[in-house]
Amino acid sequence: MTKNLLLFLCLLIVKTFTSCAQSPVINGVYVGAELYNTPFDGMQINNIVISFRSDGTFNNALNQTDWKTKTSGSYTVKNNLVQLMFKNGNESKKYKLAANGNLESTAGIKHTLHKVKKVTTIPAGVYEKRNASSSGGIGTGMPAVGAFSSDLIYFDAKGNFSTDRSSVVGITGDATGGTVGGRFEKDGKTSGTYKLGDGEITLTFGNGTIARQSFFYSPPNEEDLVLLNAEFYFRKEDENEKPAITQRTTVGAKTNTSKPVATGMPAPASLLTQLRAQYGGENIDKLTTVRETATVTGNMQVIALTDIVNNRIRAEVRQNGKLLLIKQLNKNEGWQWMNGTKKPLTQDEQDELTLSLYQGILGLHKKLNSSFLTGTVSASGNDYVITFYRNKNKVIYLVGSDYSLKGNAYSINSAPPNISIYKDFTKANGITYPATTESSDGKNKLVSNTTSIEFNPVLTDDSWKIP
Repeated sequence: MTKNLLLFLCLLIVKTFTSCAQSPVINGVYVGAELYNTPFDGMQINNIVISFRSDGTFNNALNQTDWKTKTSGSYTVKNNLVQLMFKNGNESKKYKLAANGNLESTAGIKHTLHKVKKVTTIPAGVYEKRNASSSGGIGTGMPAVGAFSSDLIYFDAKGNFSTDRSSVVGITGDATGGTVGGRFEKDGKTSGTYKLGDGEITLTFGNGTIARQSFFYSPPNEEDLVLLNAEFYFRKEDENEKPAITQRTTVGAKTNTSKPVATGMPAPASLLTQLRAQYGGENIDKLTTVRETATVTGNMQVIALTDIVNNRIRAEVRQNGKLLLIKQLNKNEGWQWMNGTKKPLTQDEQDELTLSLYQGILGLHKKLNSSFLTGTVSASGNDYVITFYRNKNKVIYLVGSDYSLKGNAYSINSAPPNISIYKDFTKANGITYPATTESSDGKNKLVSNTTSIEFNPVLTDDSWKIP
C-alpha cells in the first residue's frame, strides 16, 4: 500500500553494470515489437530499438540528438546468447543470436529483433505510425531536439515528402549546419524535401524549418517499415491515402491541441465513494499504522512503515540481506542513512515521502482524502483521471469505468512524473490492496511484490531509530 515511495528509494542504490564485450560482437540497429499486458489498456506493444556497437556498448534511445555516441549500457556475446546490461540499473535482458542474424527473446512473450539498414535512397511509399508504448528515451532529462511526430508520412523517392496531422520541434537554420532552436506547428498538411545520410534523415520544410533525426529502413520482405526518430512507421498498401505534395508550406496559427472539456464526468466525491466501497470503506479509516514488506527488482527487499496519526514514514532498503539505505520523515523533518552516513532530506525528498500518503489505498483514508475531493476529473478512454495537488506537487489517480483503482502518478515540481500500475489485488482485514506494483520514472522500471503486510502493528521507538 505504501509502495509508491519505493521507486525513488531503490533508484538511489541500483548498481551500474559494466562489462567488456566478448567476441563475436554485434553491430547495427535492431528493432522489434514485444507484447505485454497492462491494466490501463489491456494488451500493449512495446516497440524495441537497440543500436549495437562493435565496442561492446549499445544505445536504446535513438530519439536523442546524441544517439550516435550516447551509451545505454554494455553487452556480451557468449555461446550465441546476447546479454544486455543497463547503466541505469534496469533488469538485464538476454537474446539468442539466431543463425539468420536475428535476435530472439529468451523470456516473456516471444519476440524477434530484426536488423534495419542505413540507406541513401528509399522507394516511394506511404508509411503510418502505429500506436505503441515506448520504454526508451522518455523522461531522460535529455532534450529530444528534432522530435518529429505524424500519423502518416509519404516519400516520393525523388527527395520530396509530405505528412498529415504533423508537428515538428526541430533544429532550424540553413541546411549546411547553422542551427537555431525553433518550433514549427501547422494544423493541416505539411511538405518539403528530405535528404538521407549516415543513419539520419534531414527534413526541410517549405518554411525553412529543418529537422534532423535518426533514420533506418527495413524492406518489404522483412519488417517493411522506416524507423524515424526511433518511431515505427509501417508501409501502407493504399497509395490513395498519401498526403499531397505541395511546393510551399505556409505557417498558420499554433495548433490548439487541447481537448474539449469532458461532460458527464463524475464528481471527485462520487469517485471517492465508489473507490472506498470497493477497497475497504471504513476498514481503511481504522488504519493507524502499516508495516509492508516487499521484494523489488534488483534483488532488493524493502520494509515500509507508515504512521498515519503521527505523520511518520520510514523505508528500509536491503540487498541480499545487507542494509543499504533508510529514509525517514517525521512531520516536517527527515533524514537519510546510507553506508553509515546520516544527512538531512532535501525538500523534494520530503515531499516525495509525503506524497506516498496520498496515493493508492491510503489516499482514500478519511484523514488523507481532502485533497482528492478538490481534484479535477477528466476522461482517459473509457477510464477516469482525477488530478489534484498537495501544495505545489501534482497527484493523479487512474480509475476504471468500473471504479477499479488502476494506478497513480505524481510529480515533484516540474520533474517528469513517476507512474505506478497496480496489479494482483488481494484482501486482508476487509481491505483490498495491490500485491504487485509496476513503477517507472520514465527511465527506470521497477516491480514491487508485497510479501507481507500488517495493519495497525505496534511501532515502538526502536522501529524509528537510527542504525
